[in-house]
Amino acid sequence: MKIVNFFKYEGLGNDFIIIDALENSTNLKLFSNDQNLVRRICDRRFGIGADGLILLLPPDRNGIAKMEIFNSDGSIAEMCGNGIRCLVNFIHSHTEIKIEQNIIIETRAGDIISSLKIDNMVSVNMGIPFFEPSRIPTTIKSTKGSVPHQTISIESKDIDIYAVGMGNPHMVIFFDTLDNLPFKRLGTLLENHPNFPQKTNVHFAQVINPTKIKMKTWERGCGATLACGTGACGTLAVSSKLGLSESKAELMLPGGSLFINWPDSTKSIYMTGPALQVYEGKITL
Repeated sequence: MKIVNFFKYEGLGNDFIIIDALENSTNLKLFSNDQNLVRRICDRRFGIGADGLILLLPPDRNGIAKMEIFNSDGSIAEMCGNGIRCLVNFIHSHTEIKIEQNIIIETRAGDIISSLKIDNMVSVNMGIPFFEPSRIPTTIKSTKGSVPHQTISIESKDIDIYAVGMGNPHMVIFFDTLDNLPFKRLGTLLENHPNFPQKTNVHFAQVINPTKIKMKTWERGCGATLACGTGACGTLAVSSKLGLSESKAELMLPGGSLFINWPDSTKSIYMTGPALQVYEGKITL
């Protein structure tokens, strides 16, 4: 039996359990090789309940720390935009690490540059969106506006899907309206679409105007979530490439808005949004 301290954070309703393993290697060993334990703790009826679990680890390279994130099904995620905003706020509030103007957090998707603003808002340099099929990865070969694109048939209806990489794979689909969309059914089917060998996050988007996009997310390994930071960035990148929106827009998700800015399509995309602590506690394992 072991008692583990944890902190619950949320970014636009996308919620995470954060466990500090900076100086406690036991916490790393507990979770890194036990998907069942992660699933149990993330369970909303039999555990703490969360969309994912984040371990704060010592850096391997030049960062101030390293983030390891697990989906609620126990699988490892390469990156999570809402998760990294929550982790930056946690580092500021609960560790001795000093948050300077810009800090580097190491992730499986690479080094992520972040900064803490006022009122619990966190800005993150999310890196450069990429559209090379092998990197995403996707088997889609055709393109539209340099974006991987394919028309597929789902439930006897043709839909246009687009692919983009943000360190993890994303599928983006545009609709005239998101009302009455069979969201759960489509999300389940598309997450496991054979064109995405590592499965994919799925985003249903409606362009309200050139600077405002409404979206809903079905996350790989989680299902429906209230927000997805990498997905918001990927959706803006695709819509901008296709000429559907400007390169700076408000992405309206069920949990609230993220503000995405891609000032140069050959360089990094930036995300700004809130990150808040909900509570802290102890769990016996």
